Amino acid sequence: METSSPQHDFLIFRSGMTHIYLLPHAGKYLLVDAGMKQHVKEFFSYLLKKNIEPSRITHVLLTHTHYDHTGALSHILELTHSKVLVHKDEADSLAKGYTPAPYGTRLSTKVISFLGRKIFPAYSKYDPVEADLLWEEGSSLPWDHPVRLIHTPGHTEGSISVIWRDRDAFVGDTLFGYEKDDCLPWFANDLNHLAQSWEKLLDTGCETFYPAHGRPVKRELLAHAYQRHFGS
Repeated sequence: METSSPQHDFLIFRSGMTHIYLLPHAGKYLLVDAGMKQHVKEFFSYLLKKNIEPSRITHVLLTHTHYDHTGALSHILELTHSKVLVHKDEADSLAKGYTPAPYGTRLSTKVISFLGRKIFPAYSKYDPVEADLLWEEGSSLPWDHPVRLIHTPGHTEGSISVIWRDRDAFVGDTLFGYEKDDCLPWFANDLNHLAQSWEKLLDTGCETFYPAHGRPVKRELLAHAYQRHFGS
């Protein structure tokens, strides 16, 4: 499902419950996350509607390797032949096709996490993929897109955020955009690391943060949520 608007210089596609992003530069595209397997046909129909040849997607960057971000990856690679970049700490999970469900940050999501880890672990599986490019903070990037990456662990150890033109950030599940007065993700493996990642995001100077789930988060809301959860 398309959710872009004329004010964006990038494209947004909603793959089930997950937003994925197409960042254009010099006639090519960087795809941020791959979305869910059930919606891959819709994604390719969307590309056709936008007159985007799949081969113009040269790289797929994974903000992390949970199934809702990787489920469609193997199918996208079949048509695009693009290269996959992932943080080095999650390359093994990607190659195995399984990343455990993260821990919940509130009672309801703690229950969901328990069920996902102990009762229904198969729900977190996806087609295994060998990454072409392993990234860690300080590494150079193999493209000329106007992006830079920062390591933003907390939701997972290898979570990455993508800074676009020093104005917008695509943050995976480092934030959620479902609530009007909060953006704490419903799941996170390490809240101390998450607090540090939020500080990094605020230090970028970006005005808008685009999560994989929910609405865009403005800088003011992120700063407010940081003080609420982590401020002294």
